Amino acid sequence: MSTVRRLENINKDYFKKSNAVAVIGFFDGIHIGHQKIINDCISRAKEAGGKSIVFTFDKPPSNILRGEHFKKLITSYSEKLCLVKKMGIDYIIVAKFNDTFAKLEPEEFCRSILISSLNIKELFIGKGFRFGRNATGDVNFLKNFFKDHEVKINEVPIMMVNNIQVSSTIIREFYRNGDIENIITFLGRIPSVTGRVKKGDRRGRIIGFPTANIDVFERFVVPKDGVYFGWTGIMKKNKDTQKFCIQDEVKFPSLINIGSNPTFSGRKKWIETHLIDFDGDIYNEKIRVYFFRMLREEKKFKSSEELVNQIKHDLNKAGKYFK
Repeated sequence: MSTVRRLENINKDYFKKSNAVAVIGFFDGIHIGHQKIINDCISRAKEAGGKSIVFTFDKPPSNILRGEHFKKLITSYSEKLCLVKKMGIDYIIVAKFNDTFAKLEPEEFCRSILISSLNIKELFIGKGFRFGRNATGDVNFLKNFFKDHEVKINEVPIMMVNNIQVSSTIIREFYRNGDIENIITFLGRIPSVTGRVKKGDRRGRIIGFPTANIDVFERFVVPKDGVYFGWTGIMKKNKDTQKFCIQDEVKFPSLINIGSNPTFSGRKKWIETHLIDFDGDIYNEKIRVYFFRMLREEKKFKSSEELVNQIKHDLNKAGKYFK
């Protein structure tokens, strides 16, 4: 079981005899490139009889370094931790990334964190990794700094898929384009959005196609506006932990719309999911919506009758897709 600790709560003796192997990064999305380097860290720690550590941050470093108010994230903080835990890492150490942390000189970062706090014996970084004040630390700095400390530095090459570099940036572009196939390929899993079902204007129920509506949060990426095939998982609390658990979901094939209902001059953007062959009340329930494939872009129809006919057509295609 993984242990999550804040960096400020780690004393100098915490990892004294752990023979720690660490990997550093923000790891937004936990895509297949992240999975590769984290798995390399875990495997090496097991070979060395030591503990594996993911060292990460509570917010995107670019928020501080580039003055961005926020970067749209692929995964929430809690989901990122959940995905890393499932990989089997021993420890997740989270640093508060603020102005003070950003101004740490590379030497101080290595001395006070990697040596004093984590007591690492081996470190994995991605190619092009930079750190420290003004991003002046790199792989060459690390190798020179640690050559007298018997710490091995492993620089992992950037993963390529179809001649495209695997990165969180390109995955965000896939989201903007509604390119679910590439999102699945580069994430290594089906993309999803979690939320609590809110009351909408009930137009779906009025026209015969009730939907469960969840908010679209500005700080997270979602696929482009349009209609999708997917699943809706109704999340249940684990009896032991009383926490919502993905494994305990009850899933239903679904026709999903992302957008603002232009036919009815809607302004608020929602994720609306119609659970096929489901007739229950899930208001205020927590759900996870999975996206399998984009069917079409959102469209403004001339009348509600035209919209109903299109939904019937979409559901007919969904029936064939899920058959």
